[in-house]
Amino acid sequence: MYDRIFAGVLLVLSGLVAWAATQLQVPFQYEPLGPKAFPLILSALMAVSAIWLAVKPGSDSWQMDKAVLIRITQALAILLAYAWMYDRLGFITATIIVGGVFSWMFGEKPLRAGAYSLVLSVCSYFLLTTLLQLNVPAGHIFGG
Repeated sequence: MYDRIFAGVLLVLSGLVAWAATQLQVPFQYEPLGPKAFPLILSALMAVSAIWLAVKPGSDSWQMDKAVLIRITQALAILLAYAWMYDRLGFITATIIVGGVFSWMFGEKPLRAGAYSLVLSVCSYFLLTTLLQLNVPAGHIFGG
């Protein structure tokens, strides 16, 4: 039952993301895909996931407990910190920090979590800047 409620909320949210993306207007095209592409792709993935969850929900055997609520709150705080760090520290540094913390939070050893997040951030930076030709911040502390 909760899966279908969540699926409905997610479907509405995906529609709002798509609507907001169509409202983006820029005076010139500074990227090949433009500013609408990523939110539209995200909303399509959200909609597909919501429909899948509504059609094929999981079992209702899982119950929220205090440990899960704490973990979700920590993850939300980390994502808010990532949003704050993104422009200030730049994409690579902020992603290394957040990726390492998330990896460690979900059970990886600190050294491996750091190595994973370093590889993730550098590879995703080159994927975003080279393949997708997107502008990602270098960070104010590095003169970007």
